[in-house]
Amino acid sequence: MPVVRNRYTLNSVKDDLISFFQDDNHKAFNFGSKATACNKDSAFYKKQIQVLFENFYPHDITGKAINKLIGDGFLKEVPKTIGITNNIPIIFVFNKSRRYVSTEIKDRIEIVNRFSDDEMNDGCGKYAESLFNHMFEKNGFTTVSRDTNEFNGKKWTKSRKNLDFIITKDGMSYGVEIKNTFDYMPQYEFEEKLDICNYLDIVPLFPVRFASPQQYEIMKEVNGLALTFKTRIFPPGNQKLITDIWNNFRLPVNIWYSISPPVEANFLGFHKQSLKH
Repeated sequence: MPVVRNRYTLNSVKDDLISFFQDDNHKAFNFGSKATACNKDSAFYKKQIQVLFENFYPHDITGKAINKLIGDGFLKEVPKTIGITNNIPIIFVFNKSRRYVSTEIKDRIEIVNRFSDDEMNDGCGKYAESLFNHMFEKNGFTTVSRDTNEFNGKKWTKSRKNLDFIITKDGMSYGVEIKNTFDYMPQYEFEEKLDICNYLDIVPLFPVRFASPQQYEIMKEVNGLALTFKTRIFPPGNQKLITDIWNNFRLPVNIWYSISPPVEANFLGFHKQSLKH
């Protein structure tokens, strides 16, 4: 469901974030079960806050508000890196009144490293592809090809990029691109995948954990679907990691054994509507 827009200003988002760092009953703390080590006094990393607030504001607006609060002195920031060899920047922020956060940040970096390394990212991505492929086949859709940029005698040649799947049913053909990440699909990639679908004359169907408001609007304009599934999906065997992520970050994570019924129903409803176009 698209983020509600035009009901906030940068200052109102700043005020909302100030409340978040002062009130454990803030709306961003009120979904899901209790997280044992995530509250108003915690150290948060920037992307984490953007995800926690994504039902209310786009990621970039939340990011700007965080930067303003750092500049205003309300939040303190601690730049760190993650990754054993690639040293990816990560910035933690916390209420200026907080003291002695170094151990907490160190522990949280260890957890971030566990769920964001290349092997885990690749495994989560492929697992999500497998679950969606099973959902398509269960509902009578034929997977024409995988990792492809060719369809009906046409081949995309402007780049080497592919779609994850091309599926068909009832005379409709869909180009499927799946993103099982906390970030939005990068806009340049989103646009290129749309171009591939347009060139191959197929309907864009992008199952994503979450999409930007701009991406939702573009999908509506081209009669495609950003099929959001909200949680980052992990394969079985990662329950300890899932528990640690939730308790320390309250990030939307879960182990799925199949695509959830609401997501499946949304997709099937979209297909039914597509047949009318």
